[in-house]
Amino acid sequence: MASSNSSLNPWVIPVTLGLSGAAGFLAGKLFGDRKLSANAILRLVINDFKKEGPITGSWIDYQARPFQRFAVRTQAYQGGITRQEDDRLTTYRFLADAYTGSILEMKRVPNA
Repeated sequence: MASSNSSLNPWVIPVTLGLSGAAGFLAGKLFGDRKLSANAILRLVINDFKKEGPITGSWIDYQARPFQRFAVRTQAYQGGITRQEDDRLTTYRFLADAYTGSILEMKRVPNA
C-alpha cells in the first residue's frame, strides 16, 4: 500500500516558500519606502506640542532633504513651532524623519 505523502511533489514546499519570500521582498520594496507627507509630519509634531500647551504658529518645508547622523542616512523635513512660554513667544525648530515622523533634532531658537 502506498503512503499518502508519496504523492506530494518534493519541490512544492521549497518552491512555495521561495515564491512567498520573493513576493514579500518585492512588496516591501514597492510599498515600504514611502515618505509621509510634510503636512502629516507637521500634524504629528503639533499634536505632541499641544499636549504641553497651545500653539501660536507652525511651518514646515515641503521638500525633504538628506540627513545623516553617524552611519544612519535618511530624508528629513525641517519645520518650526511657536508657542507662548512664560508670557513670551518661543520658537522651536525641528528635523523630522520623512519616513517615520520621528523627531531627529529639536532646537529652541533664542529670543532676539
